[in-house]
Amino acid sequence: MGWVMMRRVVLGLFVWLGLVTAAVAEKRVALVLAAEDYSLIRPLSNPANDARAMEDLLEKLDFEVFVETDRDLRRMRRALEDFKADAAGADVALLFFAGHGVALDGVNYLLPTDADGSSPEALAATALPLAEAQEALRAVAPVAIVLLDACRDDPFAGGGTDGRGAGALDDAEPVAAGAPTPGLGRIGRADGILFAFAAAPNETASDGDEENSPFTAALVRHLGTAGVELRTALTLVQQDVYDRSRGKQLPYIESGLPELVFITGEGVLPERDQLLIAMADLTPDLRAEVEALATERNLPLAPLYAALLSADLGDQTPEDRARLLMEAALSYEQFQSELQRFQSDDPRVADLRARAEEQL
Repeated sequence: MGWVMMRRVVLGLFVWLGLVTAAVAEKRVALVLAAEDYSLIRPLSNPANDARAMEDLLEKLDFEVFVETDRDLRRMRRALEDFKADAAGADVALLFFAGHGVALDGVNYLLPTDADGSSPEALAATALPLAEAQEALRAVAPVAIVLLDACRDDPFAGGGTDGRGAGALDDAEPVAAGAPTPGLGRIGRADGILFAFAAAPNETASDGDEENSPFTAALVRHLGTAGVELRTALTLVQQDVYDRSRGKQLPYIESGLPELVFITGEGVLPERDQLLIAMADLTPDLRAEVEALATERNLPLAPLYAALLSADLGDQTPEDRARLLMEAALSYEQFQSELQRFQSDDPRVADLRARAEEQL
């Protein structure tokens, strides 16, 4: 298979995986908070990187961005007060937080660097209630967006020293079992506010093995998607994380926005993004079928969903679906085998291989 055939194969894959004018707000403001250098609970590796990535993204989307990294509770509260003063009168206000978050007695908390996990009482006294951040946004703008990459692995669990949120510090006494819930709890609909959490309620999210967490990386890829409404962009984020985690992580979205909010102008939705949106509408039983086969054969989810969505599901028996999914799995494995044959140092080949793998 030569260069021309390689290009045809990759372009064929793009096809297989197969507008709206923006209403741009006059004034957009964002507060980006990150905490990773925790002194009393498990530190994290990526929040500062995540904050920088979000700062770059939001500035490109015409937000005035205020950034605070590794603040204790006193300075985190001061950051909220400063934001209220500096950003007052905005049309859209956005909060992004990367760090630890927990639910305790039905209250969601964001954990500053001095959060104390020695007891439930100490934790509640040294953590920032999400409601405080929520009220700060309400004071700034009529439309608020809260993006929380704060469902990292249990900061209080024993074991693990890799700095990715998978354990407590050796010299810290963990919170009593069952008191706090790792991850954030379900939040009720709040008028004028859209919430997006990195993981489903009371579930934890990966800090990631790359420079950014999976949730932040997906936000960077999709939040600025041209021509789509904010909730659609976040659906892309949700399904992208779900796809790339092979079903292990599903971000949670709760919207109380009274109107459509567009982040960017006109554009045509790429085919992979169309696939991600279509995936969101499938029923849990169909998702379970896809996830089971993907796990069994160690495959990504997207090629299997693409095959499933290309068929008429209403006319298919379970046996038909199983056969269709297996054919898609074998087709993908064959394609990967062909792709691995291209080990050329030619930058054109490397670029096409990278583009193909990105689509998968």
